[in-house]
Amino acid sequence: MVRLVLNLLICLITISGNSYGQTFEKKVVPDEIDFAGMKLILTAGAKRLIQADVNMIYANPKYLQQKIDRANLYFPIIERVFHEENFPEEFKYLALQESSLLQDAISSSNAVGFWQFKKESAVEVGLRVDGEVDERMHIVYASRGASKYLKKNNTALNNWVYALLSYNVGPGGVKSHVKSKYVGEKKMYIDEDMHWYVLRFLAYKIAYEDLIGKASHPDLVLLEYSGIKNKSLGEIAQQSEIAVDQIKEYNKWCLRGHIPGDKEYIVIVPTTHGKKTIANQNIDSPVHSENTASINQQKIVAPNQKKYPDISSFNNNKQIPLFVSVNGVNAIKAVMGDDINSLVLKSGLSKESFLYFNELKGHEEVNVGEFYYLQLKRRKALVPFHTVQSGETILSIAQKYAITSNSIRSNNRMTKREILNEGRILWLRKKRPKNKPVEYKPSKVLIEAKEQVKTVEKVPEAIQPKSIVNKDSSLAIHHKVQSGETVFGLSRKYNVDSDSIRFWNKLNGYSIQLNQDLIVGYKQSNQKEISHTVIAGETVYKISKQYAVSSDDIIRWNNLPDFNLKPGQQLKIYIP
Repeated sequence: MVRLVLNLLICLITISGNSYGQTFEKKVVPDEIDFAGMKLILTAGAKRLIQADVNMIYANPKYLQQKIDRANLYFPIIERVFHEENFPEEFKYLALQESSLLQDAISSSNAVGFWQFKKESAVEVGLRVDGEVDERMHIVYASRGASKYLKKNNTALNNWVYALLSYNVGPGGVKSHVKSKYVGEKKMYIDEDMHWYVLRFLAYKIAYEDLIGKASHPDLVLLEYSGIKNKSLGEIAQQSEIAVDQIKEYNKWCLRGHIPGDKEYIVIVPTTHGKKTIANQNIDSPVHSENTASINQQKIVAPNQKKYPDISSFNNNKQIPLFVSVNGVNAIKAVMGDDINSLVLKSGLSKESFLYFNELKGHEEVNVGEFYYLQLKRRKALVPFHTVQSGETILSIAQKYAITSNSIRSNNRMTKREILNEGRILWLRKKRPKNKPVEYKPSKVLIEAKEQVKTVEKVPEAIQPKSIVNKDSSLAIHHKVQSGETVFGLSRKYNVDSDSIRFWNKLNGYSIQLNQDLIVGYKQSNQKEISHTVIAGETVYKISKQYAVSSDDIIRWNNLPDFNLKPGQQLKIYIP
C-alpha cells in the first residue's frame, strides 16, 4: 500500500510539473545532515520516513513553487534577524513548516502568524498582541521572538534538536524525549522513533535548501523601513509610490491601518528589482519617480539579480561591473558621486541592513572604486595573510577581503583597543597559534634604507611574500589548468596568493588557458618526497598524523577534490 501511494505521488510530480511549467528534481535523503553545528546520522528507518515527507513536499510543483517564492521574499529578512541574534540560520525552514510563510495563518489552536505563536507565548517573548497590532504577523518581530524562544530552550536542553522539538511540544513536553547521552553532544543518531516533528523539519530542510534563490520566482523584493510611528499605511503608500493594497498586503500586523506611536516600527514595503523606492530617504519625505530611474546618470541595475559575476573573472579593474561577488559575498562598487544613501538606493536594502553588513555608522565617506556588501561578510578570506600598509585599518582590510572585522581581531588575538601597526602580518584564514609571535614585514622605505648600509633585515621565511623569493625550479609544484579554473580559484586551492602565481608563471594579467601548465607553489628544499599507498580504513587525518604533516597539505600536494580516499590510491607525501 505504501509503495502504491509513493508511485502515485511520483506520477503527480511529473503530471503537475508539466502542467505548471516548472519541474523539480526530487532530493534523496542523505546518510548525514549538518544542522546547527551538529552532525545528525540517519538510520535506514529515519531516512525512509523523511523521504516520504520529502516526496509529499514535491508532490505538487505549483504549491512547491509558491512556497519557494515566499521563501525568496522572506528568508533574507529572517537570515538578517537570526544573524543579529547569533542564532542558527537553518531554523528558517521551520517557518515554512509552521505556516508556509503566510503571515495571517491561523491554526486550529489559535496559533497565529509566520511562527505560529499563541498569544501567551508571543507576549512572553516580547511581541505586542492587541487590537491595534499583532506582531505575530510581522516577519521581523516574530522571527526575533522565535529565536529568543528557541535559544532559551536550548540553554536548558543543550541540544538544538531537542530545542527544535520543544517548539512543538513545549519545554515541559520535550523532557520525555530527551536522551541524556545526547545532551551537549555535537553528534546524534536519528532513528525512526524520533518525534515526527523533527523528521518533518529535516525533510523541509533537505527539500528546500537547494531550491531557495535558484528556482524561477517573481521579480519582487521586500524592503524594511525602520523608525516609523504615528503614520497611516495610506500615507506610506503615497510616499513610496506603491499601491496602498500592496502595502496593506505585507503589513497585516497593523490591524487598523495606522502605525501606533508607542515606539518606532519597521514597515515592510514591496517593490520590484527594477524600481527601488525610498530606500535612501526618510519616509516622511515624498519620493519623486525620476530619482528611482537613475543616480548620477547611471542606470540602476537590479541588485538582487540571481548571479553576481565573481570579481576574479575580470582581468582589468575597469571591466568590473557595478554588482559583483567578492569572496562569495554579493557587493556593489562605489562610483564617482556616490554616498551611502545612493548606495543604499542601488542596493535595494534598508539603510539599517546596508550599514550593518558593512560595519558602518552612516556618517562615513564613500571611497570610489571600493566595494560595499549586500550580505553578511565571511569569517575567512581567500588568502591566508595580509601585510598592513600605511593608512590601513582593521575595517578597510575587512572590506577588502569581504570578511568581518571581528574575525580579523579574533584570528590575530587582538583586543579592540590594540593599535594596528604598518607592516604587521595579519592572519586571515586561521587563528595565529598562541606560541607564534606577531610578525612584521619591513616597509619598502625601511628595506631601501637598510640596503644602503648593507644591513637588510630578513623577512620571516614563514610569511615572506613568495613573489620575491628565489625558487629552485626542481621544487616547483605544477598544475594543469582545467575547464573553468581561474588564477583566483587556484590561489585559494593551493593556499597561495594570486600575484605569486602570476609572478612564477610570468603572466601579464589573470588570463589562463585550458591545459596550461602552471607553477602553483614550491616544496621546501629540505623535504623528501615519498609515495604512500592507501589501505582500507585509512583517512587523510590518520595519514597526516603518521607523517607529522597537515591534512590540508596532503590535499594540496595531491590535488584531491575532498577528503575521501580509496584503498590502493597513491599519495605524494613530503617529509623533512
